[in-house]
Amino acid sequence: MLSINKMFTLIALIALASTSARAETLAEIYQSAVKNDPIAGAAKATYRANKETLKQGRAVLLPQLTASSTKKEPTDTGSDQTTYTASLSQSLFNIPAWFQFQSAKKMDQVAEANFAAQQQSLIIRVSESYLNVLRAHDNKQTRKAEELAIQRQLEQVTERFEVGLLPITDVHEIQAIFDDASVNSLEANGALDIAFEQLQVLSGTSHNQLAGLKDSFTAEVPNPMSAESWVEFALTNNFELKASQLTQQAAHQTAKAAKAQHLPKISVSADYSKRSIDPSATTERDEQTAVNLKLTMPIFSGGLTSSQARQSSYQAQAAEQNYIATKRNTMQSARSNHQLAITNAARIKARKQAITSAESALKATQAGYEVGTRNIVDVLIAQRTLFQAKRNFSNARYDYILSMMRLKQVAGQLSPEDVFELNNWLLKETLINRSN
Repeated sequence: MLSINKMFTLIALIALASTSARAETLAEIYQSAVKNDPIAGAAKATYRANKETLKQGRAVLLPQLTASSTKKEPTDTGSDQTTYTASLSQSLFNIPAWFQFQSAKKMDQVAEANFAAQQQSLIIRVSESYLNVLRAHDNKQTRKAEELAIQRQLEQVTERFEVGLLPITDVHEIQAIFDDASVNSLEANGALDIAFEQLQVLSGTSHNQLAGLKDSFTAEVPNPMSAESWVEFALTNNFELKASQLTQQAAHQTAKAAKAQHLPKISVSADYSKRSIDPSATTERDEQTAVNLKLTMPIFSGGLTSSQARQSSYQAQAAEQNYIATKRNTMQSARSNHQLAITNAARIKARKQAITSAESALKATQAGYEVGTRNIVDVLIAQRTLFQAKRNFSNARYDYILSMMRLKQVAGQLSPEDVFELNNWLLKETLINRSN
């Protein structure tokens, strides 16, 4: 009977011999996703569009220069007329425009915070998709090894049945278990292919071979250990919380601008005009220059100004409530992700010990089967328990990595450096193949 470790070694050797392509790493795929991920591309375009808000808000406060030219066709007198005008104006007192400019400055900072949050989201999406491939590959490996082990047991039981040592019911039981294992193996193959497809969605290119996680990977508890320290990090650095707070401040400035629409506005302008009349024999020119001080004040607009002021006030209240909700969710997320990271770090150790226990249980069950105190189903159950323990250990490692990344994300500390740090734990000799 082949041992479990020998089966894993055989499967790995077959996979290694089947391909000579170079394994890609997380860092390489992340760099490709930065350039090609459509969500990241849309976020960059949105960021650039929103950055124009500040320029537009400032433009209202700056001088305005206009010019025009009008030409009148010849009349019955036989002359044509051309009029040139130019006007330079400057706002002297415009409280609504000033508050809108203050709102635009806040929204400019909102654009930066949202873009930073999108960059962190890309790191999470790429890392999760990459680890999902590794997770699916590990699951496929254990499922295949489990199928082979049960197949070997089925062959032995069938041989014993044919010589009259076992009843047909034993064959049927093992056959049912083998059929279930075959289905699980088939599903694992499909899951691996789907996981590779998800990476292609991010990077825009096909991937067939990745570098796997080193066996020596170690899980460390979050530093600092205090959950409240991570809450403080999140309240200070979380980009979504920053964006929500700045949006609230911008909304209050917009509400002030709407309320100030009732106030007068003062502007000064320098106007120049020249009219040229060209009769058949002579040319007449009329030039005028004027400096005007203009005062405007709304008296009655059908209730529009008051309605817009109330609307902006309600929108400011909504933005404030959204900020409160975001702040509470950020604090809760920091605590829950901190606890999850600690739990997942402990789970890795527990899952690794479970493998050792399952291996011992399998050896004891096999020894009992050989002396007749245990039956073949007991052996298969012990084998499947061992394979499940290996899958649990694999999942625990990937869950830990993602929980640490999400903890750093909510704390506003996740950066591309975390991608490259994780990349150092990948081993190109540990090949994760798509088709094998």
